Amino acid sequence: MNCPVLNNCPNPTGNIAHSGPAINNTSSTVLTLISVITYLKWTSVCVVFDNDTEYEAIYLQNSLSTIGIFAVLYRMEEVTSSNIDALSLNEPNSDPDRLNFTVLCRLNSCQSFLQKPFDYRRKNIWRNSLLYFSSWLVGIFDTRNLTILESNSSFPFDNIAIISYPTVMLKSEHQRQVVKDTTNDCEWSPIQTMTWHTKGRGLLQVGFVHLNGSLIKVKEIFPNVRFGYNQRKLLVSTLPWPPFVILDNKTKQYSGITIELLKQLSYNLNFTYEIIPPPDGKWGVGSDNNSWNGMIGQLQRREIDMIAAPLGVQSHRETVMDFTHPYYYEFSAILMKKPNQNDTRWATLLDPFSPTVLMYIGISLPVVSLFLVVFEKYNPFYGYVQNRMKTRGLHHFSDSFWYMYGALLTQGGEHIARSSAGRTLLCFWWIFCIIMVATYSGNFVAFLTVSKTKLPFTDLEGLVAQSSYKWGTAGATIYETIFKNSELPERKELWYGIIKFNATDSSVLSSDPGVHISKVLKGEYAYVADKTFMDLAMTNNCDLAIATSDILPVQYAIGLPNNSPFVQMFSDEIIAILESGLIQIWMMQIWPRNGVCQKMSVTEAKTIELVDIQSGFYLIGVGVGLACLLLFYEFIRNKCCKRLYRSEQIQRRNSLRYIGTRPNIAPKNSNALR
Repeated sequence: MNCPVLNNCPNPTGNIAHSGPAINNTSSTVLTLISVITYLKWTSVCVVFDNDTEYEAIYLQNSLSTIGIFAVLYRMEEVTSSNIDALSLNEPNSDPDRLNFTVLCRLNSCQSFLQKPFDYRRKNIWRNSLLYFSSWLVGIFDTRNLTILESNSSFPFDNIAIISYPTVMLKSEHQRQVVKDTTNDCEWSPIQTMTWHTKGRGLLQVGFVHLNGSLIKVKEIFPNVRFGYNQRKLLVSTLPWPPFVILDNKTKQYSGITIELLKQLSYNLNFTYEIIPPPDGKWGVGSDNNSWNGMIGQLQRREIDMIAAPLGVQSHRETVMDFTHPYYYEFSAILMKKPNQNDTRWATLLDPFSPTVLMYIGISLPVVSLFLVVFEKYNPFYGYVQNRMKTRGLHHFSDSFWYMYGALLTQGGEHIARSSAGRTLLCFWWIFCIIMVATYSGNFVAFLTVSKTKLPFTDLEGLVAQSSYKWGTAGATIYETIFKNSELPERKELWYGIIKFNATDSSVLSSDPGVHISKVLKGEYAYVADKTFMDLAMTNNCDLAIATSDILPVQYAIGLPNNSPFVQMFSDEIIAILESGLIQIWMMQIWPRNGVCQKMSVTEAKTIELVDIQSGFYLIGVGVGLACLLLFYEFIRNKCCKRLYRSEQIQRRNSLRYIGTRPNIAPKNSNALR
């Protein structure tokens, strides 16, 4: 909108955006200020004045009170850092972090006040937020040109709007007539706002206000509100944790999902940033006196403005810092090295069935064989058969057992049952054998095609119960805090184990995940940490495996100072980013494609190697060995039987010789008989 100026008096044209409230017995200065305040919909205001504007300030406070707007008065010299902190307690708004100020002063006083060295540094988080969240409506009583303010770039506040009044309007009860007499009937005052430029501050005309309270708006009175932090530099801390934060050791540049989120936030909220890693290289754990180290310690001491890292939300951390809305939901897991499959492939023939199933099959075979012997031996159906026990058949346990065993291998046997009881039992035994063989054959083919690794443990209970593996976690992270303070038995045992291992090997609590990966690859070591990092490590290292059961859920969020007024602002932006799907896009861009292990997992024809079926050859060897033992047994048995047979024959011959020979007995007195 073009506003012609006649004799240095603006003559704006346009629609009236707002008409001031009807207030009787008020000055034109106060009426113009109230018109702007009501247009901005302020419900409370802090009125600051100098020695020359006390009359107008009191007048303004009384007029605001009549229309229901809360106002509190402060002299400029009374506005100290401590009083600014107290304003938040007296603020009746629902949003105590948003303060509105109206300053009435001469030009020199305003310059001194607006650049007054209050402590707005990051150590005073609430005062620091006033640089962005406060709005300043300044009424300057001076005849000089306000362009002098443009050369002063030391005003820290973003939102400053200025209305200029002639000096003669101070303490005048008939200001409108005074203005007419001194400014040639000029009744419009321009509203200017201070904007940011690359070389400092500048004045931008955004509207006009009439002495009767009418307001014409050309632009937003406080346009800087829409520009977030207005290119202020924030100090950010982070630590490498792929794929969220990745550090290029050559260029020292950061990348990753969290860094992309930080870039998007800096664009949306209009700030720049500088990354300052923690000197100790730790994430942050608290001591007994609630003093924290690492990145959280930096934030607790207000050395930085935020933490942009995969920082887990946790109750102990909440006592010294604030978290935004989570931007990623993570799970923890146990990483270990896969057991050597060749060590267990000798049992491939046994893998399709569990040990329990094999045990029940092994028990069923002799038991059912015994039942078949009973049914066949004592069945009256065979009562007419003479000398049946001297012939081979199912009424002998050995024949019955080998028949049942042959049926289990779908082969049958030489002898068959003729009785109804025996045939019925064999019928159902054959059905059982068909089911077992079909199940075994299908599973056996699957086991030969797909290698299935059996992990030594799948959860924390299994980890702490075994004695072969050591374990560790990322030190000075959320895991150390959780395990140290947990009351769950398995987590307490896990922490006790870490303390024991740490006494001889401090690397079990290393903050560097690469150290833990190296220990895992050496074997007999388990690493408890974030699952996403483990998935990334497994893309090109096929010797790693993850326990299937998740330990605990973790939420990643941006860290801000305790009681920070910026939490809602950042949370709203993060929610919008999540809804836009940018996190998933960044994940796909950063995640490696077609890793070595992903190629190996593709289903394809597989050549059966000797190691895959070695158990079959072992079985042949066992069979040959047993057959040799049985052959040796049969030789001995046969030899024993022959010896026994010969001894029986000798005894029989001796018995026959004794029976068929008459003894030669001479009489005692043979000579006498003669």
